[in-house]
Formats: sequence, C-alpha cells, structure tokens
Amino acid sequence: MAKSRQATNREPLAAERIHEAALALAEDAGVESLSMRKLAASLGVDAMSIYHHVANKQALLMGMFETVLEELRLPDDPQLSWQAALRELATRFFRLAQRYPRVFPHLIASPYATRRELEIHRYIRETLDQAGLAEGDRATATAAIYTYAQGIAGVAINGLAVRPVYDPDTGPAETAQHCSAAEKDFVFSVDLLIAGIEARAERSALP
Repeated sequence: MAKSRQATNREPLAAERIHEAALALAEDAGVESLSMRKLAASLGVDAMSIYHHVANKQALLMGMFETVLEELRLPDDPQLSWQAALRELATRFFRLAQRYPRVFPHLIASPYATRRELEIHRYIRETLDQAGLAEGDRATATAAIYTYAQGIAGVAINGLAVRPVYDPDTGPAETAQHCSAAEKDFVFSVDLLIAGIEARAERSALP
C-alpha cells in the first residue's frame, strides 16, 4: 500500500489532479475544512507547489465545481422531444447532486459560474427553441429552468420539506415535514415545470 501511495505522489502535479483531490477531500470532510495544507498532504507535495497550478482558494473551488459538472452528460439523442430532453437533463442533475451532497450546495451558492455551466445554459436555450416559446420568453425560461435545476441539489440531499413554524416566545411550534427525495417524486415536479412551459408556448401561438 505504501509503495502504491509513493507511486501516486510521483505523478506529475497538474490542475486536473489537484481538483480531483480537492473534490475527494471536500466530500469526505466538507468544503469548509478544505485547505491548501490538507490538499498538499493528500497529494504528497509541498503546499507552495499547488500555487503553480491553482492561483488561490477561489480558483481551486471553481476548478472543483467544474470537475463535478463535467460529469453531467448532456442528452444528445436527436429523437428526444424537447420535453424528454429537459426531463433527462434535470434527472441527471438530480443524480449528480446525490453523488456530491457536500460540494453541490457550495456549487449552487457560488457567485461565479463555470464554463461548464454556460454550456449547460446554452443547451437548455437550444432545447427550448423547439418548444415554440416567443423569442422574448426563451432567455427567461432558460434562466428559470437552470435556477430550478440548482434547487434540485437541496431536494436530492435533504428531500422536500415544509419548514417548521417558529414562535418568538416558545420557539419551534412544530417539526419540519419531510417528503420523499425519491427520483420519481422529483420527476413529477419537473413535469409540472414542463407543463407550464407548454402552456406558455400555447399562449404565444395564439393570434
């Protein structure tokens, strides 16, 4: 085992390897605990050597987020309807959030977008071109769908929930009501969103 670790540590240090190691650490102990010192120790290198490939902590986080989103394969079956394509994309997003429950909330809360996010955004816009929405509605619908997809992370990790009521004098009046985080229940919520787009497109087509 020690020999294997030494061999790994002699691998050339590159941004991709750094991002993958950071992702593993973040999922193991949380993004908040991630530090250059711990990352360097896991890679078997000096902390300063990391800065030759990653400028700072923010750059490290963005590279880590990009690594996660690169796992999201965009549906490319030309036979899929726009509804089926969006449903499949959202389902893959849901599963990705389940694979990275500690990193995903930080990804969606980041003030910066990754290049991969822009590619996903472009895919949604192109898919919506088939829906018959008015030109002015497409950008808004694209942003709404992606924002909704980001919210999937919380559902995938915690399930749907109704927050408890809080009384200033007595504290929580009731406990949170949690619903299933099952994929089938999530797909139901996606279908509601798609139905809204269909209805909007129908109104757009009226003379």
